[in-house]
Amino acid sequence: MSFWTYQNLADVTGGQWLVGPDDLGAELTGLWHDTRDIQAGQAYLAIKGDNFDGHDFIGKAFDAGAALAIVSAALPSLEGGAGESTRNQPVLKVADTVTALQDLARAYRDELKRGGCKVIGIAGSNGKTTTRHLIHHVLTHAGLTGTQSPKSFNNHLGVPLTLLSAKSSDDFVAAEIGTNHPGEIDFLSAIARPDIAVITSIGEEHLEFFKDIEGVTKEELSIANYFGDQTLCVVGNTVPWHDSPLEPAVLRVEPLAYAAKEIRRVIDPTHEPTRECAHLAAWVALIMDVDFDHAMKAMSCATTPPGRWEKIPLGNDVLVINDAYNANPTSLHEAIDSFCDQSAKRRVFVFGEMYELGDCSESYHAMAGQNMCFMPMDVLVAIGPMAVHAYEASKDEKPSHFFESWSDDLPDQIAALLQPGDTVLLKASRGMRLERLIPAIERRFGAAQGDQPT
Repeated sequence: MSFWTYQNLADVTGGQWLVGPDDLGAELTGLWHDTRDIQAGQAYLAIKGDNFDGHDFIGKAFDAGAALAIVSAALPSLEGGAGESTRNQPVLKVADTVTALQDLARAYRDELKRGGCKVIGIAGSNGKTTTRHLIHHVLTHAGLTGTQSPKSFNNHLGVPLTLLSAKSSDDFVAAEIGTNHPGEIDFLSAIARPDIAVITSIGEEHLEFFKDIEGVTKEELSIANYFGDQTLCVVGNTVPWHDSPLEPAVLRVEPLAYAAKEIRRVIDPTHEPTRECAHLAAWVALIMDVDFDHAMKAMSCATTPPGRWEKIPLGNDVLVINDAYNANPTSLHEAIDSFCDQSAKRRVFVFGEMYELGDCSESYHAMAGQNMCFMPMDVLVAIGPMAVHAYEASKDEKPSHFFESWSDDLPDQIAALLQPGDTVLLKASRGMRLERLIPAIERRFGAAQGDQPT
């Protein structure tokens, strides 16, 4: 029996039919939670968020071609809220739609295994999205079929949705597995049960919740709780895998170590923060039986995802490096090292706050400013209340500017500080949204003309 039948979805979720389908054995085409891009024939899962309630859009989902709505018993009934178009359309009521999503993904994981689709789980403090992006690029470039987490779908919703978006006939699905609270990696790994696990790095992340690096390590390594006998694990340089639950799985890929030097030779050295990520992706390609030369050719033409060391050449020889998708002390250190390797007339570091560092926040921001004093950077622009500590630590040694909060004219103020020939690094936690500075810089210097850095 196909996984995507009305009957099977009801059986897996333990749901009850408010409106039953004409044929319980009829097949759907999948499941999605957002009416903006739901496809005809899919089940619509109504999820309640902090600022929205998916039950308010059930009518819109059916208008877009949804074949089923899965709703929660804990939320308002369909009468009076879902709209006229829900009448006579199949509606399945479950106790909790998020739990139903996770139950469906857990069951579908078995379907993927039966079909031969390999689940590649990517965890780690830094580099998950870039590594996942490169894995997908190299494997599909080699002719394999597969899917990957859209954007950074790596939480209690994103991981199940990623798995459910795959086809059992695919060769692989690359799923990010993220965390910001103890126990999340364990919970998500129990759903994904990766055939190939990648742990990119261990660094100071979410210390407000993990307290210290030991807490981070314990969390990230808990992916091993759900390794099978044949699971293989690829780890980055900062992952302490010796004498850990990872060790047996890591040892099984050690024969691939011969590839390390060749990988580092081929990868573009100007994308410094992604050399490690590319190395991990190449190992996964070898595990998936991709020809080594083919993998290296694919790697040489790979790009980075938006916001991850994304180079934006502008006029007047200005180069913006947008690495502002996220930040923690480890990724900040790596970004600064790479930034200082860039040739430039001036290096301008636009540094926004790093979030969720708890009691360590002040000291880590001050350390960033202190490091400025000893690095070949020319100007620091610090943004956000906690970033004042970076400014205070650097202002006596380097030209430094501080802006406590965002304002409508802040992008233009910062753009006015820049000069022709500058290379500008944007780095901050996601919530700072430093990419909002880019349009003002583009207006000041215009589009790139002729040959520019890439």
